[in-house]
Amino acid sequence: GVIVPVGFGDRGLEGKILAAKYALENKIPYLGIWLGMQTDGLEFARYKLGVSDASSIEFDKDTKNPFVIFMPEGSKTHMGGTMRLGSRRTYFQVKDCTSARL
Repeated sequence: GVIVPVGFGDRGLEGKILAAKYALENKIPYLGIWLGMQTDGLEFARYKLGVSDASSIEFDKDTKNPFVIFMPEGSKTHMGGTMRLGSRRTYFQVKDCTSARL
């Protein structure tokens, strides 16, 4: 299996996305922890949904296709202690989409 661990900042981000892509394409079990899970989501957006510039606001605040955003109630300037713990309601900006229906 492939484990992509936590990380801070964008150092190694593209390599982590490629690791997720490799695992998916080769049907290898993948475990993304914290940033590793973000990279898995970005891999899916880029290579499965075809949104080649999908990014995270954490790394590119001006991205045209933010697939990972900061939690509205979290700090946008302080690193650390910002992970989501437990259950949290998700509000969709677009109601008529697959994610909202699921």
